Amino acid sequence: MKRTFAFLMFLLLVGTGCALAKDYTVTFHTGAVGGLYMEPSIIWTEQLQAAIPGLKTSCILGGGTTNPIIVAKGKPNEVVGLTDPVTARDASKGAGEYEKRLPGGTKVLRALWRFNVTSWSHILVRPEKVPAGVKTLGELLATKPKLRVTLKSRGSADEIFAQRLFESYGYTYDSLKAGGMSITFNNPADMATLMIDGHADVAISTARVPASYLLDMESSIKDMKWLAVDKPNAEKLRDTYGYIMGVQPAGSYASVKQDIPAVAIDHIVFVHEGMDEELAYQMTKTILSEPAKVRGAVPAMKTFDPKVAGTKTGIPLHKGAVRAYKELGLPCDDK
Repeated sequence: MKRTFAFLMFLLLVGTGCALAKDYTVTFHTGAVGGLYMEPSIIWTEQLQAAIPGLKTSCILGGGTTNPIIVAKGKPNEVVGLTDPVTARDASKGAGEYEKRLPGGTKVLRALWRFNVTSWSHILVRPEKVPAGVKTLGELLATKPKLRVTLKSRGSADEIFAQRLFESYGYTYDSLKAGGMSITFNNPADMATLMIDGHADVAISTARVPASYLLDMESSIKDMKWLAVDKPNAEKLRDTYGYIMGVQPAGSYASVKQDIPAVAIDHIVFVHEGMDEELAYQMTKTILSEPAKVRGAVPAMKTFDPKVAGTKTGIPLHKGAVRAYKELGLPCDDK
């Protein structure tokens, strides 16, 4: 009788997930409503709570640049963050936005999995401002143009990318302004309005495909130009900051007729290195074991792939996550 009861309990645990040694309440710090981070987080938190006895989960609004600080300073077993690998790497090094906010950086951030959802860099220019034959940002800058540039809000991942992009060509905001350019910082909707109304000539951002504000520009600005990042500059951004080097594929927007050399960022779920190994292990294993749930529920996540989720995360994987990848026979960057 005892053996039968033990066997039944074993089957129960296999079917519902192994119970944790103690109860946990974990909050996912995501991003704005309607953005990439909130929707998959809702699916993942429901998936985790259903599969792991003793775990309670929830989502709250956060931000890609603030989440690393929240996780670094929060209780390890209570917080999960979402951001991109470049921002996570900056937080670890105390670079970019974190020079003052996290002096010296923080070494406690650890990844669980990567989205495999690419947000491409976009350099959009009104057609009348692009000389004949110009196809890259470097070629445009070489003409010493006096352009009105609109960027996303100061301190955002997009704005930091734009700053680094210009620096890769040898320019700062001050030197560009001295050369006759103007630069403003706006939210995406206002960026689109400025471009459409002719009050801005160039918009630079990073966004997943399709982005509504880019679709608005495309539909309103006939023959809008998409400029490429020059290869040496893309290589520098990759090697220095961890951006992904590749091409925005033809057809990603109706007006993108051919592949455009660009750089990109992906997105990660991460925790504090002090999170209990068993908790990080079970969370990671649960999500990797049933990728179809988020793929089917969130169209933007259709490319989520456990085979690459543990690679190129920008920061080291949590040791519990490494254990899950190895147990499932999946590649991971075990550093």
